[in-house]
Formats: sequence, C-alpha cells, structure tokens
Amino acid sequence: MDYNKFIEDYLSRGLIKKQPIGFDQINSFITQSKQELKDCNNILDISAKVAYSSAYTAMLYAARALMLLAGYRPLGVNQHKTVIEFVGVCAGDEYRDLTKKFDVMRKKRNLLMYEPWEVNVSPADSRNAVNTAAEFIEFIIVKIKKDNPQDEFEF
Repeated sequence: MDYNKFIEDYLSRGLIKKQPIGFDQINSFITQSKQELKDCNNILDISAKVAYSSAYTAMLYAARALMLLAGYRPLGVNQHKTVIEFVGVCAGDEYRDLTKKFDVMRKKRNLLMYEPWEVNVSPADSRNAVNTAAEFIEFIIVKIKKDNPQDEFEF
C-alpha cells in the first residue's frame, strides 16, 4: 500500500489521527530511544528478558518520532502495531526486513508482558534484539534528518 492510501485508510478507520508536529517531542522521543538503547547494552548480561523488552521500547520511541514528524499519532487498541505498519509504509522495500524484525519483536515482547511462561529469551536473542534496535534507530535518525534537512534536531 502506498503512503497516501495508508494514511487515508488508517484515518478513516480511526487508527491514527492528525497531530501537530512538535519538534521538542520528536527530539525527546529520539533522545529517549538512544538512552533506552544504551540501557539495553548495560543490562544485557543481567537480564535477557529485560534487555529484549527494552530494545523493543527503544525502537518504539524512534518509530513514534517518525510518525509524529509526519503529523500523525496512533489511536485506540493495537497502537504499537499501527506504529510498526506506519514505519513499514514509510521505510519502503529497502527496509522491509528491518520492519519485519520490529514486528516480530513486538509479538515476542507482548508475550513477555502478558504470558511470560509462553516465551524464552536467550542471551543471543537479547543481543540480536539490541543490534536490531541500534540499526533501526540509526535508520530512523538518518531518515528524519534526510527528509527534514532544514530543521535543527538535538539528537
């Protein structure tokens, strides 16, 4: 689905709404994303599950920054899924694998939160999640700066 059709469809279904662009909020989301990623690296050897969840959260902050920069925010249930789908449309085919990893992490993190007995997170899973988060956050930062070269960001 192309970007304009996605926006039209998600607006009509009440999954997103227009949101004034707040550059201070975008800066805050990216700053928090980077801090969360740093924290992930610090806890990798302490708790694989916490590091995994934290890597996902870092990605979500960055993704929400991208969505906010476009002038939208998610609504209702399944907001995380909506944010990931938005990123998938914005990122295009070149970053399809990265977006799929984000969605897989969403599902696993959901199990960790609501049915922890159903999922195992190994140290390797956590390291992979942190590496994916680092790649994803860098992609979002580059995209934001590339798409908005006239704006001053603090990240």
